[in-house]
Amino acid sequence: MPRVNTFAHGPIAFVELCRPAAGNALSGALVGELTAAVAAAPAGGARALIVTGAGKHFCAGADLAELAATVDAPEDDRVADAVRLGALYVELLCCPLVTAAAVAGAAFGGGAGLAAACDFVVAGESARFQLSEARLGFVPALISVFLLRRLSPARLGRLVLDPAPIGPDAAREIGLADHVDPDPRATAERLAQEACRKVAPSAVRETKRLLLDLAIPELDRRMAEAARVNARQRASAECRRGLADFLASKSFPDWLG
Repeated sequence: MPRVNTFAHGPIAFVELCRPAAGNALSGALVGELTAAVAAAPAGGARALIVTGAGKHFCAGADLAELAATVDAPEDDRVADAVRLGALYVELLCCPLVTAAAVAGAAFGGGAGLAAACDFVVAGESARFQLSEARLGFVPALISVFLLRRLSPARLGRLVLDPAPIGPDAAREIGLADHVDPDPRATAERLAQEACRKVAPSAVRETKRLLLDLAIPELDRRMAEAARVNARQRASAECRRGLADFLASKSFPDWLG
């Protein structure tokens, strides 16, 4: 069963995460299919790409059961696993098309990063953003590399160190979302259509490349470093505890207890 559904509406390519029963969590298989779908969109003649989620949620973040299964893996395997997730974000960041995320429900952890890697983020009324990694004893290493395009370092630090769900209006105020609308998918499509009508395809491609180079010099090196941080922290005693507690009780540890 495919974990990603792709379809087109005129010049707009849609990529839909299809694990609704799991909140569209980023399993290894979904990451692989999503990376391939994003990479294929320009070759298919699309002018814009919209990322969205099936069911109630955009993306609940990492698949925690899969993450927990890697904590005892050799370091090289843990790094390779983090590199594969990082490659998804890089593919989306470097996509030569206009990109938009249509967010409903949860956009937690890596799911918030997935939205933030797009040019436009449209949040529905049910949208909730949260950087919840540290509550698990983990660290948002990969997404922090490019979240700084949208958030100041101080703001990003507060969202990580005092994690709580943020609604759509607050997300727009701080820069995690660009628009709030009851129908985020339709609005994302309208924005993408307008951008494609106004801006030539080669200008989109070259402008995005230039701005990304200015915002994140040496992107590949920074993502490689972040992958090593990700791999190291997931094997820590605190991350092991956080994952075990959450998988057993669906609650985060009390780190003062």
